[in-house]
Amino acid sequence: MEEEQIEMPTEEPIKETIEQALTESLEEEQEIEISEDSVEIIKDDTPWLFFDYSGTLVDTVNALSRTYTRFLGKEFPPEKVKSLYKDYPKLGKIALMRKYKFNPFKYMIGGKSKIDEIRKEEFWVGVRSFPGIPEVLLRLQKIVKAKLAIVTHETELEDEVEREKIFQKFGIPITFDGIITDYSNKKEKFDQFIEDRGIVHGICIGDVQFDLDLGKTHGFFTIGVTWGFSSRDELLADYVIDDPRELLQIVMSLMHQIEQKQLHGDPI
Repeated sequence: MEEEQIEMPTEEPIKETIEQALTESLEEEQEIEISEDSVEIIKDDTPWLFFDYSGTLVDTVNALSRTYTRFLGKEFPPEKVKSLYKDYPKLGKIALMRKYKFNPFKYMIGGKSKIDEIRKEEFWVGVRSFPGIPEVLLRLQKIVKAKLAIVTHETELEDEVEREKIFQKFGIPITFDGIITDYSNKKEKFDQFIEDRGIVHGICIGDVQFDLDLGKTHGFFTIGVTWGFSSRDELLADYVIDDPRELLQIVMSLMHQIEQKQLHGDPI
């Protein structure tokens, strides 16, 4: 009986196999590095101006006062509206209902749809842009090298057709580059907008501290305005202004600072 001959692998195939494995591993590492580099490159260096909507661009306080008065069946004055909207980001629904003596049963059975219906009626009749805002927006869009966006809880602004109707009625004369809106979590939507686009430079303009803090989180400049829901001493911002006409000069000054950062980097 002949002995079975077992062929031993030669050195050459083993060498080729090792070399092939090393080559494939190196190619995979290079692909990962290229992919990571690509992610890092995606940055939007264009400055953005982020405007709060209600209380900054359009005057909604009296319309909201009439809305809550009709819905609750008792007087809900403008000052109470201002207090409610400043408390809204800080307090939960139960705490808000207790503080402002809302009847929870009004909200349980079709309450939200009812108040939304009243609100829409009152807004359509009573809301307009603040004096000076249309002119400032037109000037900013014309002379400032920046993109303009609205940050708001008003979800009806998401629909382009509806938005055009509302803007025409309320006196907002421009088309914005971004509409950031979420009924319950404006901050999360704003953060996602910044992250998705890799936005580096921004100016946030708003009438309550919550709006300004959205920008501070990302290292943006902030401008507080006193013609909406807050007084001067309630706002912590880089600038606080009392008249929309002041906005243009301040934005131009901040844009110059942003340009210097882009050219020379942040000063040490």
